[in-house]
Amino acid sequence: MTNPHITAWRTQARRRAVVEGPLRRVGGLAALATVAGAAPVVEPVFFAFLGRPGALAAGVAGIGFRLGLVCCGAMALATYTALVRSPERSVLDPHPVEPARLLRYLLLRTGLERAGWVAAAALFLLPLVLAGEWLAWALATAVAAGGWAVGLLAGFSVHLASIWVAESPSLSGVLELIRGQNPRLQAALIYAPGAALALGGTAVWAASLGAAGVLSGQPLLGLGLLAPLVVGLAAWSFAPSLGRAWYHRATTLLAEIDAAYEGQEDPEEARAVYLEWAVRGLSQPLRLRVVRELRAGWRAHRSWLMATWGLGLVGAVAAWSKDPGAGPQAAAIAGAGMVLVAAVAFRLHGASPAWLDAWLGLTARDMRLARGLAVWGWLQGLVLLPVLALAIRQGLPAAGHLGLGLEGVSVALAVVATTTSGWRRWGWAVYLPVAVAIWATATAGSVT
Repeated sequence: MTNPHITAWRTQARRRAVVEGPLRRVGGLAALATVAGAAPVVEPVFFAFLGRPGALAAGVAGIGFRLGLVCCGAMALATYTALVRSPERSVLDPHPVEPARLLRYLLLRTGLERAGWVAAAALFLLPLVLAGEWLAWALATAVAAGGWAVGLLAGFSVHLASIWVAESPSLSGVLELIRGQNPRLQAALIYAPGAALALGGTAVWAASLGAAGVLSGQPLLGLGLLAPLVVGLAAWSFAPSLGRAWYHRATTLLAEIDAAYEGQEDPEEARAVYLEWAVRGLSQPLRLRVVRELRAGWRAHRSWLMATWGLGLVGAVAAWSKDPGAGPQAAAIAGAGMVLVAAVAFRLHGASPAWLDAWLGLTARDMRLARGLAVWGWLQGLVLLPVLALAIRQGLPAAGHLGLGLEGVSVALAVVATTTSGWRRWGWAVYLPVAVAIWATATAGSVT
């Protein structure tokens, strides 16, 4: 029987292709081309094991495991968005929906829309090909692809199960302990992507051991490469029944969460703006414009902005070492996070109508300056945490070198993001390669 969701999606895709033309593919292709060009540049940081006797198996397992975790985490978040917070939910909620068909559509759409993660991982591993290690490249790519697959397949089941957890009276005590300042009902949904990552990460770890086993001359261990697919398919087998039981309940649950926030939010907290204190020294006209951007970002993209501190913590973990390579590794991780976070400028530009800026008497130059300062401020979490960790472990000179490099990257990305965000559909096609080139150049410079 025809799936109406897939049919409607294909129709929309065909019409969008006619309207946008070949330009719609430029951004993605440019991003992949830039990853391919950047991979050899960052080789000293991520592929230092090449050329070391006996280090290939462990090195491939390590880089494959890291890429697999990144892909798994990305798909865990993508499935959460598609199932729980998708704009489609407001359209589908008033209508009768057969959850099993809807889930098959979401699986297909999410997989195709996020297939670029696997391609990017394969291109990032090009230094292995350039070193003549084709088998190592294939195995590391398989581990990364396994992380992508288990994140996609298990993500839907985990998020549906989280709705059951939120409703379970027997687990309410656990949710009270872990909810923090969030409503209890939301705690399960908040931690669901982490649960999917933990489940998928275990399978990715088994796959990385399988890759190391093959390279070490133990081909039977290569069966571990199938672990992500086995775990993912096993988890997906529960999705139809979980969907029939809990998909519709998610609508009511989300409404209860929003109502809980309305009842708990302090009026003063509702007016608070992240980093507003940092712009008090600016002139009044500029301060008002920057606060406007800060408020727009904090209200609509709070999770995106706070991700800077999570990514900064990952960079700090890399910097927490006496190893001379800790600084370059932290710079590479923090710089990659900046490339992602700075892209919030495109969201801010899309949400700010040109007629409103004109009515307020704001020029394009005014808005670029205010938005650039806001984006630069948001990026500081990715600078401060790695620098602090390196200062504790290796002293102020090493931390100062890392800090200067990361600040340079943050300024450059803020300028590029705010400038290209106003270039209509061409903006993404320019921002992605330029931003990745800045990141790769800075990463390579941190090694020398």
